[in-house]
Amino acid sequence: MKLASKLCSVIVACGMAASANAGVINYDVDFDTATFEGMSRQNNVDSDYFVQNNGAIRIYSDSWFAIDLEDTFGIDSVNLDDPLTNYTLDFKFRLFQRIGDGGEARGVPTSLPEIGGLFFADFSGGQTDAVSSQSFNLVGTQNWGLDDFSYTNDRWQRFSIDLDNYLSGSFTHIVLVNDCDIECGNTQVRFRDMTLSEVSAPTALSLAVLGLGITGWRRHRRSV
Repeated sequence: MKLASKLCSVIVACGMAASANAGVINYDVDFDTATFEGMSRQNNVDSDYFVQNNGAIRIYSDSWFAIDLEDTFGIDSVNLDDPLTNYTLDFKFRLFQRIGDGGEARGVPTSLPEIGGLFFADFSGGQTDAVSSQSFNLVGTQNWGLDDFSYTNDRWQRFSIDLDNYLSGSFTHIVLVNDCDIECGNTQVRFRDMTLSEVSAPTALSLAVLGLGITGWRRHRRSV
């Protein structure tokens, strides 16, 4: 009887602890259905993208294409200055080089884009220019953007970026970047398996409930 009662207390305490844990919301990016906007100040007549059958997206030529968070997820914006939330972006990235009539070079591409990566833009206030402090340059010849993460091989490479550690303010769009103002050998960047995760801190009430549950469990332990 004592053992059953003890187990019951443990289960109750664990349940209370679970209720106090941080909440996690994952927003999976489906490139096939996502809403894209080209940045007119960056793109040219050859700018284009294509979504493959495996869900990966190719960014061609001199291209900056923005994913609208509101149309895609129903989120007006992401506020990175909110102390009660934390955001992480996970994705896979690959660099390719097209040859001939659309074939692909094997191995490490012989040319690089000027900027290959991501720009977190706030278009709500009429922003039209790219901002280096809000961008990650994963691979490229230009010394522009944050270089804390680097593409280092010729295959798919996974990245996980804690956005709150590197950026500030708000963003309304995630911009996929293959910047090639000058000829860069038909190089293209690709993205796949992209997820934006929101982690919310436990509320004061949930922490209080957790504290009461643990206190009650400890008292029960002393009485059995």
